[in-house]
Amino acid sequence: MTQPTLFPGAPDTMPVTAAVPAIERPRLRRQCYAVLERLRQGDASNHDLAAIALKYTGRLSECREAGYDIRIVSRDHATGRVVYRLVELKETA
Repeated sequence: MTQPTLFPGAPDTMPVTAAVPAIERPRLRRQCYAVLERLRQGDASNHDLAAIALKYTGRLSECREAGYDIRIVSRDHATGRVVYRLVELKETA
């Protein structure tokens, strides 16, 4: 169940762009922040992210819904290895 909005027609989540201050971004779960911190260190494989959150795909989806740009860099169908990258947005003053 979601809480009704005070602003009809407004989007459910605010997109994260350079124009949106960090304080106004949607709150994420602790594991989402841990996944984001790992991705800020560089590319991460599905094995790396599973060490942080067993359901890392759900955490990636939540981060993407909050506006973070997380992309698949490579995918090996034979081994099942997937590598993800966080594309950082530039903050403006």
